[in-house]
Amino acid sequence: MKKDDAIMDGPKRMQNELKQMMEQKQLSQLQLLEPEKDNIYKWYALLMPNTPPYDKGAFKLEIDFPKEYPFRPPILHINTKIYHPNINERGQVCLPILEPEHWKPTSRIEHVLQVLIATINDPQPDNPYNVEIAGQFVNDPKKFYRMAEAWVDRYGEHRPTEQELARIARRKKKAAMR
Repeated sequence: MKKDDAIMDGPKRMQNELKQMMEQKQLSQLQLLEPEKDNIYKWYALLMPNTPPYDKGAFKLEIDFPKEYPFRPPILHINTKIYHPNINERGQVCLPILEPEHWKPTSRIEHVLQVLIATINDPQPDNPYNVEIAGQFVNDPKKFYRMAEAWVDRYGEHRPTEQELARIARRKKKAAMR
């Protein structure tokens, strides 16, 4: 196998993974998943966590795949400000599964997103991106939850209802048929 052959496998695999995730809809806390127009290497979604304090808002997620995917991990960004020990001020997410020494080419993006959702719902202060917020989470949880809830109120995206999500899906389907 030539070096370029491995890189060419990426887009087909990504298309298959995206198609499976969109058909199965097993990640109920991840909505409006779609690739950027004419760019399979960039996906967007809306995270809708189900535990307080994050369950009152939604968060824009951007997934950037390197050209060498699946041999290099994707990069996740939360593009909505969030007060969370595992996410820094630029929206970068600290997930061990995405670190080069832990990444395996057999890892599926669906699994990565499951880990992300679990981490958002249950912060991991032992592996923080923001040490100060992690310390607050451990030492003063009431203050942490007040701050996180205030950030969700101030910066969080509108959390669409089931009816709004269905309407958006119908519009996208109609647009795709044109």
